[in-house]
Amino acid sequence: MASPHKRSLPPHHPHASLSPASKKKKRPWWQEVVMYQIYPRSFFDKTNNGKGDLRGITSKADYLTSLGVGAVWLSPVYTSPMKDFGYDIANFTDIDPIFGTMADFDDLLAAFHQRGVKVIMDFVPNHSSDQHEWFRKSVAREDPYTNYYIWADSKGVDDNGTHIPPNNWLSVFRGSAWQWNEERQQFYLHQFLAEQPDLNYRDPSLKEDMQKVLTFWLDKGVDGFRVDALQHLVEVEDLNLDEPVAVDSGITDPEDYEYLNHTLTIHQPETFTVTREWRQLLDKYPDRVMMVEVYSGDVETVMKYYGNDTVPLADFPFNFFLIDNLQNRSQLTGKTLKSIISLWIDNLPEGKWANWVLGNHDHGRVATRLGSDLVDALNMMTFLLPGTPVTYYGEEIGMEDTPISWEETKDPQGCRWGPDHYQEHSRDPARTPMQWNNTTLAGFTSANSTWLPVNPNYKTLNVKAQTQTKNSHLRVYKDLILLRNEDVFSKGHLAFPVITEQIFSFIRYLEGSEAYILVINTSQEDIEVDLHQDANIELPRTGFVILRSSTDTSADTLPGSEVSLDKVPLVGGEGLLLTLSVQLS
Repeated sequence: MASPHKRSLPPHHPHASLSPASKKKKRPWWQEVVMYQIYPRSFFDKTNNGKGDLRGITSKADYLTSLGVGAVWLSPVYTSPMKDFGYDIANFTDIDPIFGTMADFDDLLAAFHQRGVKVIMDFVPNHSSDQHEWFRKSVAREDPYTNYYIWADSKGVDDNGTHIPPNNWLSVFRGSAWQWNEERQQFYLHQFLAEQPDLNYRDPSLKEDMQKVLTFWLDKGVDGFRVDALQHLVEVEDLNLDEPVAVDSGITDPEDYEYLNHTLTIHQPETFTVTREWRQLLDKYPDRVMMVEVYSGDVETVMKYYGNDTVPLADFPFNFFLIDNLQNRSQLTGKTLKSIISLWIDNLPEGKWANWVLGNHDHGRVATRLGSDLVDALNMMTFLLPGTPVTYYGEEIGMEDTPISWEETKDPQGCRWGPDHYQEHSRDPARTPMQWNNTTLAGFTSANSTWLPVNPNYKTLNVKAQTQTKNSHLRVYKDLILLRNEDVFSKGHLAFPVITEQIFSFIRYLEGSEAYILVINTSQEDIEVDLHQDANIELPRTGFVILRSSTDTSADTLPGSEVSLDKVPLVGGEGLLLTLSVQLS
């Protein structure tokens, strides 16, 4: 009998009333897989020029299959001057020679599809490169390209004879979002680099051409798209309007993007209209996924990008709240994790699917931000919660940020801040070459150098070493993907029995299946936890260890060991997965 202060787990699934036919409906593949983001320039170099390429990725198809990942997402590989490393696209339907040829891409697609692995492309619709033929023709006012970009007249000239922009809008990369074009005698909008002019989605011909881009890749057989910077897609029509100063931001630098409150340039209603049109296009092809990059501190704004049953939009907007709210170890507690996870789950529209993201190409690596001791525990968390986990390359071995000097810095976001502040803004440290083994340059290339320096820790932190070691991040990662095949993790219920400053835990349970409890020690200290003491539900006396962090070498928690739940030993940062000794229904 449950104590008066503890509740029993709910006996029924919230959707238990669904008809048998709807229960049997096959889930889309993107709900079943682990997705793996590849930054192509840094994954593997097959052409020996110090930069990763498509043939390099294809040569690692067996490695990715051995991990168990079900989909790879490629950061941009399109023709580009590389001012923003591929996010400035000069041809949306061709491959940049740095990465190879279209034949190389076709080989990659075939290799992964033969292994049952899906391939997702980056789609960058907000802007092109200023080297794109559309832009050159738009500058020349050559129809139909005249209004493919956002053009505006000067407000006059200042005392120095410099043209004054139409409004105060700022670039994400700092400074004015407007660039004067002498030939056309107008300003054009660029919410990122000046070399990345914003496209105009009020122009029907532009919209049609971007749909042709999607169709080109869909016809090739790609399995979907990750849509870049979607919130910036459309701006207000009146370009004379200024955005208000963000008075509560604490930012005093008027060149800093966060100085303004972006009411006119992001999350505009027309953005959702265009997204709906893309959804309708993708739905003409079976089993395609659309996931979108949207940043906002307001969860309700992010949730709008799911759409609804009547007007579906993205399959999911990326959940960046774990990244945004966990920039360093001091922010990570059991209560914080519970709050961040509940924020998404509690606001998820009915029938929609969650996702979990710990790192990507725009943020510091998990091991550096939060601690290498937590790598396994956080992978356990994101893999075993209901939803799709997205892994950034190298997270499976716990790669760390690489120290980058000012002279070595390549990222334009870092470069624009200069030598005194580049380290606060550069994304290079999380983009360095994948660490395959302990040979020269981590086995990434046979060249004499790499485009960004390899982390010096590659001699001990690499794929080969972790493959050969009994306890490693890589082995935990592979075990987690196998565990995800169990029904309890794909269909089971979720409860949070013990949440404290030090402890985060959740249970996954399903009628007729074993119940699992994951317990994470968010502190850096070794502790012993009495799960009964703080539990908000009735727990059994013991559990059996299924999986533990590679940092734990104790004989007391070897997989298969029985552990008393009133004294669970955890090393600093450990995740411990147990099956409960009784079934929960």
